[in-house]
Order: sequence, then C-alpha cells, then structure tokens
Amino acid sequence: MHLDSNKTYATLDVSDIRFGIEHLPEQVRLAWEDLRDFVLPAPYARVAHVVLVGMGGSALGARMLTSIMRDRLKVPVLIVNDYTLPGFVGSKSMVILSSFSGTTEEVLAASDTAKASGAKVVVIAAEGELLKRAKLNHWPAYQFHPGDLAKQPRLGVGFSLAGVMGILERARLVKVARAEVDRMCIAMGEVIDACAIDVPSAENPAKIVAKELQGKAVFVIGAEHLVGSAHVFANHLNETSKQFATPFALPEVNHHLLEGLTYPKGFSGKAVALILKSELYGERIQRRCEVTADLLEQQGISVVEYETHGDERLEQAGEVLQFGSFVSYYLAMLNGVRPDSIPFVDEFKARLGKK
Repeated sequence: MHLDSNKTYATLDVSDIRFGIEHLPEQVRLAWEDLRDFVLPAPYARVAHVVLVGMGGSALGARMLTSIMRDRLKVPVLIVNDYTLPGFVGSKSMVILSSFSGTTEEVLAASDTAKASGAKVVVIAAEGELLKRAKLNHWPAYQFHPGDLAKQPRLGVGFSLAGVMGILERARLVKVARAEVDRMCIAMGEVIDACAIDVPSAENPAKIVAKELQGKAVFVIGAEHLVGSAHVFANHLNETSKQFATPFALPEVNHHLLEGLTYPKGFSGKAVALILKSELYGERIQRRCEVTADLLEQQGISVVEYETHGDERLEQAGEVLQFGSFVSYYLAMLNGVRPDSIPFVDEFKARLGKK
C-alpha cells in the first residue's frame, strides 16, 4: 500500500479514524475543560491511595499518568487490569472505575467489590451500565462524549489521560497547571504538522518509522516518564496495526532481555527495537539507551530511535502519544488491514458471552 495515495486510506480506513488521530489534542482539551467544574466530596481528598480499574484502552491514560507524574503524585496510584481488587482496598481508598463502553465485565465486577469495601468511587465512561451504577450509588462520574474523536477505547487516550489527571487534580492529589496541558497540546500539534497524511513519505517521520517496523516484532522501550507511553505505543501497534509489539522499561530491560535474544535462531533478524529517547531522562538512563542500542544491534536487532523535543515531561508524553497514533495508523495501511476493526477481540467477547 502506498502511504501517499488517498486511495489507500479510502480503501482501508472506512470508519475514518484518521479524523480522531489528527484531532487527538482536542480530546485532551475537552476533558480538561469538562473537569474544571467537577466536584468531589471532601473525603476524596483524604484517601491513602488510588486504585484505577480499567482494561485495554480504558487504562492507557492511567499508565501514562503514573509515569509522567510519578514524582508529583501525593499518594500511590495502582492500576488493576482484573476482576478483583487488592485486599487493602477500603474506606481510605479511592477507586476509579474506567470503561469507555461502560460495559466492561471486569470493571463492573470490581465495582461491586469497591462498593462493598466502602471505597470512595469515581467513574469514567462514555455510556453504559457503569454510568447507571454511578447514578444509583451517587458516585461522582465523568461522562465524556467521544463522537468522531474516538471510535475505539484505544483511540480515546486523550480523554482517558486528561480524565484521570483532572480527577486527581480536583482531589488535590496532584498539581497540574492549565498552562502545562496547553503546552502538551501544542507539542502534539507540532507532531501533527510533521506527520499528517498530506506530508510526503520522504519528509514524514511517522511514515518512515512505520516502514522500518513493517514485518517485524517490535520492542517499544521507554524509561522514567515515558514508560507508560511505551505501553500505549505497543498497544496501538497491536490493535491498530495488527502487529506483534510489546513494551519494555529501562533500566529493568537491561537485566534480562539482552540475554534472551539468542534463540530461537533467526529471530533477531525479524525484530526491531523502537527506543523512546529524552534529554529529560537521568544521565545514567541516557547512557543506558546508548549501550542498549549498541548491544541490540550487535545481536542483529534493528534499532529505531525516536527523540522527543518538549521541555517538560507532559509535553514529551503527548508527543509520543501523537506520534505513536500516526505510526500505528500508517503501519495498518502498509499491512493492508483496517485500523478500526478488532475481529479477534470481538470474536473472543462473543464466545465468552455464550453459555
């Protein structure tokens, strides 16, 4: 498929998810603005910890947040991708239930436990049963309206990130200035200008990277404030591009992966490492990026580096989110697949629902 041909996109992107990708900063702006007047009861500001429950795309914003704000959060934040909550959840806990559809069975199951535990519950959803439960139980709820901006949970990370960030800010559990959010959106806009569909392949960094990833297993490697961003990037490659990708975090990856590439024979030639780089990383992490790249190439793994440019962590995370959205979209085109559909996930849910 040719990435500079309108026919490619007309043929494969029948749902026009391109619109949402090119307007991703609008999700952030809308959610942040919506939550300016969001009211939480006073006890929500006195919790000992926060537990966010979400599956797939509905938890991606929280993954980004816990990396970006890791030294600014006033209480621990734990992400749960499961039916059950930790045993320590109780009256001193805030439990954020996040589900794009509002019907995710794991999140609904956790809502029962959260209610029984006496936790302070908050809901994030676009529609569905979860919002009904919020109304019934008088739980604060942020209902966003994705429309054409996000037609799948993974495509609504802007709503998810700004939603969780806004709720924690309103609870005074983290400080985030409006100007920081604005700068993040500006940084995302600069990526859009460089990577939009009408920018030719030879000058478009997202199209270039998509071609370098095509046909290979992808390791997305990030560190510090970009660990969550690496997870989101890999998720988008899985669901949008229908291609194998998995995230790794520095420095932990240096303690095992480098020894796990010898077998099976021939695998190295079919893999590529995408390393997310930042001048905001600590000095030792920056050095680890260099040495890791050298040793991966020594073992036959291709290395692609993406250098972030923002002056702040939130800006850089926004850059990676926007860039990864474009890369996964273009890779879907190169793979000749629809970027919106998730046939195997849909089949799984259908079969799971049969008695």
